[in-house]
Amino acid sequence: MTAVLAGSDFLRAPLLAAAHPDGFKEWQHFVVHGRDHRVLINFSVTDECTADGQHRLIPRVIVIVKADRWSGAVERYESTEMEVPTDLGGLTIGGNRLTVLSDGYRVSVDLPRRDVRAELELTSVTKPFVVNNQPLGAGRMSWLFVPRLRVDGWVRCAGVEHRIEHELAYHDHNWGRFHWGDDFGWTWGTVLPTDPGDPWSMVLLQMTDRSRLRYLSQAVYVWHDDEPAAIFRHAAVTTSRRGTFTRSADCTLPPAMQLVLDGNLAGVPEQLEVSAHRAGDAVHATFTPQSFARLAYPSEVRLDRSVVLCETSGDAHFTGVIGGERLDVTGAGVFEFLHG
Repeated sequence: MTAVLAGSDFLRAPLLAAAHPDGFKEWQHFVVHGRDHRVLINFSVTDECTADGQHRLIPRVIVIVKADRWSGAVERYESTEMEVPTDLGGLTIGGNRLTVLSDGYRVSVDLPRRDVRAELELTSVTKPFVVNNQPLGAGRMSWLFVPRLRVDGWVRCAGVEHRIEHELAYHDHNWGRFHWGDDFGWTWGTVLPTDPGDPWSMVLLQMTDRSRLRYLSQAVYVWHDDEPAAIFRHAAVTTSRRGTFTRSADCTLPPAMQLVLDGNLAGVPEQLEVSAHRAGDAVHATFTPQSFARLAYPSEVRLDRSVVLCETSGDAHFTGVIGGERLDVTGAGVFEFLHG
């Protein structure tokens, strides 16, 4: 498992962005499913075209923490503040560092202007899974995800320090060439059990057009311990959204985007139901949001639009039969709903 991780999860930007930079984006994303908190940490690099037609990679670090409510920060850096090791197995952005280890990841965050700091050590429990060159509007995106990791460390945000001891986490790594605001949206969810001893984990990926009327690609992945137990794709998966979540966002990042987005619906359902069937295996899952934070980006396609990504935390439950074995899992869900 460690050899697969070390050989698969490396930075693509120095290779792919140099060959064709327009619209290139890449990020490493971590979600900690703590007992009384959620922690999201994101290291990203994005191609930006200057006024004179030159391309440069702009790095950012995002940290969002939910305890009683979501809070967090986004920090943008200059290209000169980014370093990539020769083996492509990590990324340094200012005082922040991500290192891919043989069996996991080490993440260090230091945003002194925002009073945000973190030190996390994540050990992979499951093998990574890679999906390449999926259509996304007029572009393409690839991703690698690790459904389940063990994590230890701490994070400080909004004046509160949270200790993280033997908790569960999720990781994905995404890269491709596309433009925010193009004709696409997505729902991307991870469910991990409340009981760390429960061996089941689930991931939902659903790529749509902007209006959510047409599905471009969708899949449900169910893991048992370190191995995928079942994969349901495309027509084997059905989803339904019930109602609209009416609670306002706990926070909007960057904060200035709050002025632009006031009055807009969040695009988060009151409940999301997912059913999947294939070759005698079946899974049914429900996710009920409790709160969310918004990340907002100016559209790269139209000046009068914004792209909104809702990071949503809530209760999750999935049941089913896989390989003749019944499963009944209660857990925590973190789902992204992107629209724009």
